[in-house]
Amino acid sequence: MGGESVGCGVLDPAGAPSPGQRVGELGSEVPSVPGDLPVPEVDAMFRMDGGARGVAVVDAATGEHFLLTRQHLADRLSGRLGYGRALHARSTAGELVPEGRLTVVDAGTTVEDAAVLVLSRPEPARYEDLLVVGAGGPRLVTVSQIFERLSASLRHAAWHDALTGLPNLRWLTERGASLLARSDPARTALLYIDLDDFKPVNDTHGHDVGDAVLAEFARRLRASLRAGDAAARLGGDEFVVLLAGVGESDACAAARRVLEAAQRPFSHDGHTMQLSATVGLAMAEEVPADEELGPLEALLRRADGAMLAGKRSGKQRLQRISGDGEDPFGRAAQIRRRLLGALEEYALSVLYEPALDLGSGSCRVLEARLRWEDPELGTVSPGEFVPLAERSGQAVTVRRWLLERVCDQLREWALAGHAWQAALQASPGWLASGLVAADVAAALASHRIPPARLRIDVIGRLAPPELPRAREQLDGLRALGVQVGLDGYGSDGATLAVLRSLPFDVLRLDPSLTARVEADPVDAAIVAGIVNTAHALGMRVGASEVRRAQQLQALRGLGVEAASGPAVAGPLSGPAVAHALAGAHWAPACGLPADRGRP
Repeated sequence: MGGESVGCGVLDPAGAPSPGQRVGELGSEVPSVPGDLPVPEVDAMFRMDGGARGVAVVDAATGEHFLLTRQHLADRLSGRLGYGRALHARSTAGELVPEGRLTVVDAGTTVEDAAVLVLSRPEPARYEDLLVVGAGGPRLVTVSQIFERLSASLRHAAWHDALTGLPNLRWLTERGASLLARSDPARTALLYIDLDDFKPVNDTHGHDVGDAVLAEFARRLRASLRAGDAAARLGGDEFVVLLAGVGESDACAAARRVLEAAQRPFSHDGHTMQLSATVGLAMAEEVPADEELGPLEALLRRADGAMLAGKRSGKQRLQRISGDGEDPFGRAAQIRRRLLGALEEYALSVLYEPALDLGSGSCRVLEARLRWEDPELGTVSPGEFVPLAERSGQAVTVRRWLLERVCDQLREWALAGHAWQAALQASPGWLASGLVAADVAAALASHRIPPARLRIDVIGRLAPPELPRAREQLDGLRALGVQVGLDGYGSDGATLAVLRSLPFDVLRLDPSLTARVEADPVDAAIVAGIVNTAHALGMRVGASEVRRAQQLQALRGLGVEAASGPAVAGPLSGPAVAHALAGAHWAPACGLPADRGRP
């Protein structure tokens, strides 16, 4: 079955200025006159057409165009003492063209480039009109027209998604609330749409194909709605639609059209992909008032919760949460939406857990951990928001942010004389992007950090089709001189197949394997076997979330080289790390001797 062709172009709402608009689309046509036309005749043309601002003067020998404006001609004809008209009675249009002025541009020049040209002109000529020359004939464009269109383009870009042309989260936040306030709650609905299993499209076919699919779905989404319905892209593969003037049956019909649009095959560059969507529906009248949330945020949370319930029920469906009770998916839905703005609002921070070398008692590795304090959600643990970010496509942005912050901190430590290494986690989504090695190389170069000061630990489930790309990225990191680790070994994500397929320097045991290692001989035997295997493959072994001194001693006896967790030290801010580890009185919480991490 053939799929609908997917294009990569930006979809722009009708009447909206598109990025890269040309100046040839602005202004108005002006007449062309030969350069040898007598000035009195040009003057007569302006007198006959009171609205004309200028003419295009054409040099007969070269074919070049020049701009002669009404204002410039009037200034020359009046003259300082009023004799200009007599002085120029025998002059030609070409002789009155001002010299050395940047007034002529090609019709293909973008509005952005034209604005730069205008600002580069000297102050006396900065606000003069431009003559635009192209196949359609000369046009006169004023400086105000250029900057009005540029302003409209920037406003459109701020409120719209660059890939799909749909309004974005900012638009929904700023305009959606007023739209909702003007609507009847009994006839207002919101659809929360999430494409099912979209991640494999990016992982298998690449992000260019994934972007093309998203752009095509946005086109289909708009085609399935009424002209007045407001559709927006929140990010990743998530979209919302605000429906006004509809009852429940009409809203359900709109949702079914969206589901059908998502199920039609997508074709791009020889690939045909079969997708589906899950849609959460919320009617405004069913959403109880919330003292902490506004009406729009409460409606979004309800619809998002319904969508998550649909995912849990098998996907490919329209889902509602009935009744006025507590939404069981409300917190997860709120986390997903608020994460979109958490980076911009500086709500995320980085803490560091010291990792103790169990052989020497020293501490030279700091494990970076994300922390999120939200004014509405309170403390949000990485275990809550990272999986949601991974599924919604936000994980790459979060990991890149973390990389920059860690490199900032490494630089500060280096300037203070501390050669500690920082370890941060790489999610499968970041690896699948194919950009981890490039991102790390750029960050190390911009912060002037030696590669050996950084370690990248892979977390989460890697499917077999993802392993070749992951190996490519890890090989790239090791070529830079960056160490790589496998975190959470022994969980359902980090398996023996992953260990055998990818090159690692460090193996970190999942806490479920080490939680009772000092008391359970079976657990101890399993850990011992894993440690021996890792050592045979040339890897060091570490453990996290170690809570007891006896547990720490048992791990050391089994050959584990490093450990972190409450038995060593709690999470510390960057400045606190320097104060604690470089201080004279620091020692691991378990009581083992330490050399205070001095390099």
